[in-house]
Amino acid sequence: MLIDLCLLFVLIKYSFSKTSITNYSIIDLNENIPIKTLVVSLNSSSRYDNSIKFVLLNLNGYETNKFEIKNGNVYTRNEIDREEFIEKNYCLDHYYCKIELHILVNDGYEYLIIPIHIKE
Repeated sequence: MLIDLCLLFVLIKYSFSKTSITNYSIIDLNENIPIKTLVVSLNSSSRYDNSIKFVLLNLNGYETNKFEIKNGNVYTRNEIDREEFIEKNYCLDHYYCKIELHILVNDGYEYLIIPIHIKE
C-alpha cells in the first residue's frame, strides 16, 4: 500500500512538472558477481556534479536490498542470483531475466530507468 502511494505521488508530481526521463541502454550483469561490483556510473554524464542527489526507488521490493548508490555510482549490495529473481517474479521477462532500476535525480528533477539483463 505504501509503495502504491509513493508511486502515485511520483506520478502526480511528474504530471505537473517538466521532468526529464532518461532510458539507459541495457546493461548485462552476470549473476553471482562479487558484492560491491560497479553496475553503472551515473556521474559519467557531464550534466551531473557532486551535488546531485540520486535516490534508488524500491518499486518491486528488492532494489534497495540488491543495489545501492554511492557517489553517483550503482553497485551491487547483495548477491545477484538469477534463479531467485525468476522464482520471485522480479524479472520482467523470465527467459531473458531483465529487471529495471528506477532512480530519481534531485527529488524529481529527472527520472532514470536503467534496464539490466541478469546473465547466467
